[in-house]
Amino acid sequence: MSANQGILAFPKKKARTAGKAVSASAEILLPRLLFILSVIALLIFGLVMLYSASFVEAFTDETTGNDGAHYFRRQLISVGVGLVAMILATVISYRIWNSVASWIPWVVVTLLLILTLIYGNTQLGGKRWIDLFGFNLQPSEFAKIAILLVYATLVIKLHRGENRNKVFLLGALAILLPIALIMCQPDLGTIIIIVAGAILVVWFGELRLKALGIGIVFAAILTAGMILSGGFRAGRVDAWLDPWPLAANEGYQIINSFYAFAGGGVSGVGLGLSHQKYLYLPQPQNDLIFPIIGEELGLIGTVSVVLLFLLFLYSAFRIARNAPDFYGSIVAGSAAAMIGFQAFLNMFCMTNLLPLTGKPLPFFSAGGSSIVTTLILVGLVLSVSFRSARPDVASKRRDELLIIEGGKAISGKGWSAGKATENAAAKTAGKNAATAGKTATAAGKPTGKTQYRKPGLRTKKPERALTREASPAPESRSMNHSNPALQLSPARNSGYSASLNLARSSSTKSSQRGSSSTAFNTERSSPSLSAQRCSPTLSAQRRSPSPSYQRSPYQ
Repeated sequence: MSANQGILAFPKKKARTAGKAVSASAEILLPRLLFILSVIALLIFGLVMLYSASFVEAFTDETTGNDGAHYFRRQLISVGVGLVAMILATVISYRIWNSVASWIPWVVVTLLLILTLIYGNTQLGGKRWIDLFGFNLQPSEFAKIAILLVYATLVIKLHRGENRNKVFLLGALAILLPIALIMCQPDLGTIIIIVAGAILVVWFGELRLKALGIGIVFAAILTAGMILSGGFRAGRVDAWLDPWPLAANEGYQIINSFYAFAGGGVSGVGLGLSHQKYLYLPQPQNDLIFPIIGEELGLIGTVSVVLLFLLFLYSAFRIARNAPDFYGSIVAGSAAAMIGFQAFLNMFCMTNLLPLTGKPLPFFSAGGSSIVTTLILVGLVLSVSFRSARPDVASKRRDELLIIEGGKAISGKGWSAGKATENAAAKTAGKNAATAGKTATAAGKPTGKTQYRKPGLRTKKPERALTREASPAPESRSMNHSNPALQLSPARNSGYSASLNLARSSSTKSSQRGSSSTAFNTERSSPSLSAQRCSPTLSAQRRSPSPSYQRSPYQ
């Protein structure tokens, strides 16, 4: 009967194991599938709405040759270029950027920003574009990617315990120089997104709230300073507070956006049947495309856009959660959050929840630089996803630990990247322990030798021999009590055999004399044990610093 039960039980156990494997695979594959589907849906939805919103504008514009499909065709080419860039960003391991290589995009973008100020094209009241290799590029869009990669690398350096002042200076240089160049264009919307991206990296990097608060205060001061400087930005704030008195000027765009949303109702007037795109909303194919969606597809269409972006963010955050290392978690989470932040910033501005910033709606608005940048960020998330595997408990604990030895961090967040340094530290610690053990063994004294393991793994605290004297046992239990000499040296070291021999010899003497209490007192007064307790080697070992396990001071 027991054999039959065993045969019947074995397939059940195997099925449970298979179920766990399937669950582990689903935890990695399901977020990736949802993320890819959300990106495809946003791209297709965006192209359809772009063609609908831009047809009248392109058909009535002589610069486009009165071609109604002009903006759609250009956006289709930009999507193709962006997909190629996305594939490259996916194939290239994201770990490459966790090094000095993260500064390469930053240097290239900074040079392009300088060239834009010198040779750039002035359009829509700003000098933000430059003709390069037949393409009209906006370098400030690519600055978002460059600063994200640099800041993610600097956060890892902080968690490794590198020079804090040096890291802070590099972080200030990485964001202040591009911001200063972008302010000369000027482009407040891009500056807001860049600063928000840096704050998101700090958030996903689990730094102290103090650093996060500094970033938020800096963003608030910068935004307030540019608004109070006067010009059209102050007019946009006035239109945000009350657009109706400014209907002919700064409030014109937001009032016509209201008309579009109101005309759409719940189900919309129908795809391609918008009235506001007939030269009422200026350039509806750009940042004003969301009101066209609301008019043609109604509340159902706008809610669908919001749900698609929420699905995009949810799946990306799941990918970041399952990232193989801490750097991958920062990159995936920050890249997706930056796209989501820009999307909801645009939608809030179009519904007058925030002042107009002029930033495009990702995946929907026309703009080659914008869609290419968005797809590169998508590629970074996919690069993390395709290199993810469900971590075991030991890996999670290893990544959460910070090992400090001699006042210097030798491992912690980003453990795999600092593997060489940790191995060197482990070898040095092992050699020191071996030397101390040989010295004590040669002197015939037990040691409190510590078992050193690979840094980054949780180990037990070093055991110390003879930490206190044993108290004598009651006389009523003296015959049945285990020999106390065996309890005086719990550490498994070279002194264990000496303690055991001492215990055996003392036990023999006590049996010959026939008194266990006398034997116990003899062992306590043994000169060998006194020398063992007073050994300077053991005292030095007890006072020697041992690796202490702490959480990162920047968390």
